Amino acid sequence: MALDFKSFKRITEGKTKIIYENPSDPKTVYMAFKDDITAGDGAKHDVIEGKALVDWRTNRGIFEYLNRKGVKTHYLSSPAERVSLVRRLDFKINLEVVSRRVTAGSILKWGRVREGDRFDPPITQFHYKDDPLHDPMLDESYVDFIVHNKKGGEWYSIMRDANVKVLEILEKAFSAFDLQLIDLKLEYGLIDGDVFVIDEITGGSFRLWPYAHPNPDFNQRNVLSELDPSGRLDKDTYRMGKGLDTVKYKFEQIAGITERFGELP
Repeated sequence: MALDFKSFKRITEGKTKIIYENPSDPKTVYMAFKDDITAGDGAKHDVIEGKALVDWRTNRGIFEYLNRKGVKTHYLSSPAERVSLVRRLDFKINLEVVSRRVTAGSILKWGRVREGDRFDPPITQFHYKDDPLHDPMLDESYVDFIVHNKKGGEWYSIMRDANVKVLEILEKAFSAFDLQLIDLKLEYGLIDGDVFVIDEITGGSFRLWPYAHPNPDFNQRNVLSELDPSGRLDKDTYRMGKGLDTVKYKFEQIAGITERFGELP
């Protein structure tokens, strides 16, 4: 099935997606993927032909799996290639919520940690969405204050719990393919008063590293020797300056794996 959006009202356009009204149902919208890829809060920008289709495949596989596992998400279906049908938000919470199982990325710049340190349980951080400010992180003590003292604070508690739940669900799913989910970034919104996982979950939403060898031992503080970061399958390949063909190939590998999530219990 193909959808022609020429006559549909465009609600908003982001760096990687366009949201259109659904003229037949005001409670849902269409989320159309783009071939664009960005990094550095939009400072780096390229177009990879076919990326929209690859991201759509990954997003579909992950959200269908999360729905099956009982996670509250905005995702309903994928009525056409590169297009998802999702619930319309009452309110978008302007935060990025990051849960980390293994230390990598930006946390190395300011945390007293080494690459490969394992968090058990995972840690979760809230970042205010603002590209010019580089998505500043909210202080953990301030988040705890909001949770216990402010109206709407329960949203933060729900998001924190949901983020860890999603990380653990997907971590187990990827482990079936000898891959470790390193960290995960999600966004949330309100629908009929409830908090839902929204937006996309694709190769730009997480870090994913292969196991270095069969049956890795994760019962240690640092697990870098058990993993192979050089074989990473995520957007860090783009951040690190790899060629666009390589980036697309890595994303295609992710899509092929998440399409097999339907085989998992």
